[in-house]
Amino acid sequence: MEVELALHPATTRVMVFAWPDRSIAWEMAEWLRIFPPDNCYSVCRKDVVAARNWAMRELVLKAPARIQDFVFVDRDMRPGPRTLPFLAAEGDLVGCAYPTGRPDTWASPTVVHAGLLRFNRKVVEALKDKAPWWQVTYSPDGCEFGCECGSFQKKVEAAGLAVARAGWCGHREKE
Repeated sequence: MEVELALHPATTRVMVFAWPDRSIAWEMAEWLRIFPPDNCYSVCRKDVVAARNWAMRELVLKAPARIQDFVFVDRDMRPGPRTLPFLAAEGDLVGCAYPTGRPDTWASPTVVHAGLLRFNRKVVEALKDKAPWWQVTYSPDGCEFGCECGSFQKKVEAAGLAVARAGWCGHREKE
């Protein structure tokens, strides 16, 4: 079955967040073959929030103009055939659902999380001066926290850009 992708692999930069040892699941290695090797980067930094911000500053904002789309993926994700809709869905920011161990994670149909997401040049242009792009948030009393994904998504939505979620991805440590 042939599916038209919403991105072009040759103009897509992929960042794999691979702390602590740069290892990835074999499913991830197979999936990354969609993209040219020169467009795939391993980001191995201890704090994932700082790593996402570093990748945004160094690998996204400084990407050559020919790069139009960006994929952020965590090392423990296991893409497979059910992940294909993620690559085909339209949207400026597109996330892919995956097991998280928390039943309320996907309660909203448009929420995305950073285990596997992609965004386009429009997002980059709208957020280039909005650092930190990824930021853990806390409830007013400081007793509950929200993941860094929510702060990124809110900035994208505040810029009036389209957010979507499509597909399913395995997650090695949560299945």
